[in-house]
Amino acid sequence: MIDIHTHILPMVDDGASSIETALKLLVDAYEDGSDEIVLTPHVAQAYGFDNPKDKISALFEDFKYIVKQERIPLELYLGCEYLYTTQENFFMQKEEMMTLNHTDYMLMEFFFDIEAEKILEAVETVTQEGWIPILAHPERYDSIQMNPEMAKLAVEKGALLQMNKGSVMGKYGSLAQDTAMELLESHAYSFVGSDAHHPLRRSSRMYEAYQMVKESFGSNYADLIFKENAKKMLKNEDIRKKDGYEK
Repeated sequence: MIDIHTHILPMVDDGASSIETALKLLVDAYEDGSDEIVLTPHVAQAYGFDNPKDKISALFEDFKYIVKQERIPLELYLGCEYLYTTQENFFMQKEEMMTLNHTDYMLMEFFFDIEAEKILEAVETVTQEGWIPILAHPERYDSIQMNPEMAKLAVEKGALLQMNKGSVMGKYGSLAQDTAMELLESHAYSFVGSDAHHPLRRSSRMYEAYQMVKESFGSNYADLIFKENAKKMLKNEDIRKKDGYEK
């Protein structure tokens, strides 16, 4: 499996609070069946996480060296999870953002009470800049829970959707779980991420969620969103509307 959304890079946000915790998250992920992981620290001034590109790039290189010394056989990549608030802030911060593995793909999040129209504005803004927006955990936003069709409309406008593995397992409540199931049913998701923060509270293990999706929606779709699309994304292939899955 390939995990495209994690907060494992240590001591930069509300994720791994130490190198030891970060290494534990990697070992857990490897033992659970993940072999490639994207580290996506928050870039969210509203939460106090500035994390400019130069800072996290340097920390990433240091951390990769530690991981190599520990002989943890995982392929690591760097990105960020950007908190979109306004168009003005996006353009002010654009040069400091890390896309996923230096591709055209940008992982984005929003405040949980964001209006659906604001999400669509964000999609339009980012796509016009030549990037491919990946909307992190849309099933957790209030407006999408009230109307999942808005998430599908975002896809029509050029976005891709990333489900949190904990959502389908009920870790974020019944509304998030129900919304995730509806979006899975329509094959609206293109990716899954662990959103890992801590080995116990929000782990890096994804295999249980993979099995649940496989049993309910078939192995082809499970493999697509847990593995195949991410592999193409990391190579900067544009998978929109041609992800290889016939609905």
